[in-house]
Amino acid sequence: MNTPLRHGKHALLLLAFLSLALSACQPMADIEADGASTDAADETTAAASTDSAGAEAAADNAPPTSGVSGGRDTVRETLVVVEPLTVGPIRDEVVVSAKVEARHSAQVFPKLSGLPVTSVALDEGDFVAAGDELMVLYDTELRLAEQTATIREEEARKEVDREQLKLAEQDKRILRAERQAEKASEDLERLEQLVSDGLVNLQEVEDARLAAGTAADDLDLAHFSRDDGQMALALAGLRSAQAKVDSSRARTDLSHTIVSAPISGVVSERNVQRGELSSLSMAAFVIVNVDELVLNLRVAQDSVRRLRPGQKVEVRSVTQPGTQFEGVVRTVSPVLDKVTGTVHTIVDLDSTEGLVPGLFCEAHIITAARDEALLIDKRAVLYEDDQPIFFCLDETGVTVRKVAFLAGAATATRIELLGQLDGSPIDEDLRVVVVGQESLKDGAQVRVRETAY
Repeated sequence: MNTPLRHGKHALLLLAFLSLALSACQPMADIEADGASTDAADETTAAASTDSAGAEAAADNAPPTSGVSGGRDTVRETLVVVEPLTVGPIRDEVVVSAKVEARHSAQVFPKLSGLPVTSVALDEGDFVAAGDELMVLYDTELRLAEQTATIREEEARKEVDREQLKLAEQDKRILRAERQAEKASEDLERLEQLVSDGLVNLQEVEDARLAAGTAADDLDLAHFSRDDGQMALALAGLRSAQAKVDSSRARTDLSHTIVSAPISGVVSERNVQRGELSSLSMAAFVIVNVDELVLNLRVAQDSVRRLRPGQKVEVRSVTQPGTQFEGVVRTVSPVLDKVTGTVHTIVDLDSTEGLVPGLFCEAHIITAARDEALLIDKRAVLYEDDQPIFFCLDETGVTVRKVAFLAGAATATRIELLGQLDGSPIDEDLRVVVVGQESLKDGAQVRVRETAY
């Protein structure tokens, strides 16, 4: 019943085949013109065969669908994984590694060299109080030297006393000479008055004048002798002072034969044995006060502005995971080390139980803490010229928008959102892209997956 239709279809197919054969034989310059005629023939053929192959033609001419891949007009979508923002506690902290140190420690050196060690009182690990005896050096010769210096000091002091007595005697001689000179002068004056009256002869006057001159010379000699006495007393005083210094030095040297602890603490090192010779080149003992332990931190200059004395510090042992201690910032140096670019910061440890000097720790200085902060997963954060950004789904749920934000405190996995870069708040209900955001642009279309795979 459809024989005419079949014959018509065969005719059209034959016409199309002849057209293709002719276009293959034409020169390359005429391909475009022949292509146009071929398209016209194809259109005629398609119009003629609409009733017999309508379904096939409709399928071939259907518009392309959007997806991950397709034809030239297909809209490219990016597979992403999104997560909501969270609200929770966060704190800002500065983390610095350091070793536990004793706030007070002392290296004890003997002050005398080359003397045999006669006794050693303490060993490593022993507790010692300030002033306790640590070791004793051979002291016989020093003790004799101290006794000799004491005797010389006493002799010098007595010499000073003798010179003081001589000076006092010379003062008395001066008084006698002054009285004799005064009397001789008065006698001469009286005789000179009497000689004018003819009551005495000139010889008596000459004798009186000679006596007055002799008395004056005696007075001068007494003064000269007193000056010599004062000089002798001064020299005796110097010798006495030198003898006192020598005696004090001898007593000091003798006292140095007993080596005592300068501070209270625990003996951490003992580097001397009985019978050895004392040496000034190596510490005989090292004492540390384990009751006052500190951390001497070197904090990078970009974190110094966040530090303040009194801030709490959590100290975690690197070699003993799970062990935590408490501390507080005591001082923050106002001077920057030009070589290392760091600032010296001292942390006092509250409890020293379980801590020993030399233990390697991490100090977490808590500079700020908030109980309800808007947080974003660190995986979602990208940086454009050091400006943090993230991508989030817009209202349509199929495109994303870029958000530049102000970052606050950060942990290993979260960053605090303080607000958008322009100062406007950030909606807590945003769904941010945590996987697949590296190639996104503002307004890009995405397809959300539950996971990245």
